[in-house]
Amino acid sequence: MFSGKRPTDEMFGGDFTLRSSIRSALPEQVLDVADDLILHNGLRIGFPVAECLTKVLEVGLGCS
Repeated sequence: MFSGKRPTDEMFGGDFTLRSSIRSALPEQVLDVADDLILHNGLRIGFPVAECLTKVLEVGLGCS
């Protein structure tokens, strides 16, 4: 939901999965894996997008 990608996206295959993509991006490159709509809306209202996305994605990884 936060990356805008599905686990079945053609960019994923073999050992490269949605989960591994997100895990390798945290925390420094979190904005690189985020859906553009989240970034656009968050930046518009001045919300700390990177910090919040990192926390949410860490919870998601911990639960998967």
